[in-house]
Amino acid sequence: MKRFLSPLTILRLRKLWPHARRQGREIGQIYRVGYYCRDCGKEVIRLVDEQGNYSWSVDLLFINKHFEIIEGSKERSVYGAGRPKIGPLVKTHGIERTKT
Repeated sequence: MKRFLSPLTILRLRKLWPHARRQGREIGQIYRVGYYCRDCGKEVIRLVDEQGNYSWSVDLLFINKHFEIIEGSKERSVYGAGRPKIGPLVKTHGIERTKT
């Protein structure tokens, strides 16, 4: 089990929970790990949807149970200091990529 996910790591929802569809969640949806909040620390993972919006917050246990890592990130700025806002994802050759 990973103890920390770098921001911009790409995740795919692989397992639903009760009432997930009522919340607009579907298997196969793509999210990225957003920059962490200084007040919450690394315990709260903020997920960014395909449009570039911070859509919800979860913990690492939830990530490990319901998501698979599609592509790891080498982002070193945990809080996003001096980094541009996370933009929408674009598809290239069937792989989701961050729009630059």
